[in-house]
Amino acid sequence: MKYRLLGIAIALASSSAFAEEETKIWSGDIDFGYTNLTGNTEETTTSGKIHVLRESAPWKYVAHFESLYSESNDEKSAERWGAYTRLEYNFTDKNYVFGRVSYDEDKFSGYDSQSTATVGLGWNIIDSEEMDWDLEGGAGYRSAKVEDPLIAEDEEEVIYRLSTLFKWQFSPTASFVQLLSTEIGEENTISLSESAVKVQVIGQVSLKVSYIVKHTEEVPVGIEDTDTETVVSVTYSF
Repeated sequence: MKYRLLGIAIALASSSAFAEEETKIWSGDIDFGYTNLTGNTEETTTSGKIHVLRESAPWKYVAHFESLYSESNDEKSAERWGAYTRLEYNFTDKNYVFGRVSYDEDKFSGYDSQSTATVGLGWNIIDSEEMDWDLEGGAGYRSAKVEDPLIAEDEEEVIYRLSTLFKWQFSPTASFVQLLSTEIGEENTISLSESAVKVQVIGQVSLKVSYIVKHTEEVPVGIEDTDTETVVSVTYSF
C-alpha cells in the first residue's frame, strides 16, 4: 500500500512540475551595466534595460524599455531612453505577421524624439534547440521631431522595415544574439546592428557583453551620423 501511495505522490509531483513548465508564458531579462558611448556622445556611464516576453502559441508579445543618463562637471553629458512593443501571430509553423511600435528620445542626436509604427510578415528560417533565425519585412510610418528647427526640419514619412534576428545557444551556459535592422524612407534611412554574447554565471544571473551601432543617413548639421555603444552588463533572467 505504501509503495502505491509513493508512486501516486511521485506521479502527482511530476504532473505538477510539468504543468508548471507548460503554463509558464512570461519570461524576460533585466540588465544593468556600464556603457561606453562614441559618436554624438563620448562618455562612459551606466545603463539599464528591461525586456519582457509573453509567449502563448500562436501569439507572442514583446515589451522593451532602456535608458541611460550621465553628468560631467555638473552638466548633462548623455540622456537617452527608448521603448518598443510588438505583437506577433504565427499563422503557420514557419510564418507570422507582426505589428511593432517604437519611441526614442536622445538629447544628443539632433532629434527631440523619433517614433515608428510598422506591420509586416516574418519567416522563421531555423527553429531548433540550439539555433533560431527570423527574417522579416514590412511597411509603416515614421515621425521624427528635430531639436532645433532652425537647422533642420521635422520628418514625417512612409518607411519600409527589414530586419533579421539570429540566436545561437552554442553551449549550455552561453549564447550569441545578432540583430540587424533598417528602416528605409524617402527622406532618411536608419540602420541598427546589435551583437551580444551572454554567459551564465550562477543560477539566473549572467554576464553580457554587447556592441551596438546605429547609423542615420541624413542628420542635422553638426551631428554625427553614427553612434556606437559597448555595454558590459549583469543580466537577471526570469
